Amino acid sequence: MKLPGKAIVWLIYFDASVTRRLGRRVPRKLAIEAPTLEELVEACKRLNLSFQVRESARYPRMWWGRRGYVIVDKPKSKGRLLEALALELKRLRSEKGMYGGGLEKT
Repeated sequence: MKLPGKAIVWLIYFDASVTRRLGRRVPRKLAIEAPTLEELVEACKRLNLSFQVRESARYPRMWWGRRGYVIVDKPKSKGRLLEALALELKRLRSEKGMYGGGLEKT
């Protein structure tokens, strides 16, 4: 689907366990294991991006895998946008590990 001025960002783009052939779009050194939609939303918020969330959609090439994507207003090229999001996801993950994993549901 073409959305002028917007970019669709699938969770799978940042998953270190997925090959580039199956859909990962960032280098493995920038990817993280099993990213969540909540982490991607938090990364978008931290980068002050305008976005919409689609929770139930599945990446067509890996329809059995994780769900969800965000539609982001594209301020720059998609490659640079993905790189910025990947760096923010790594930063989030390291903070989560540093502070004991955040809040747990009871």
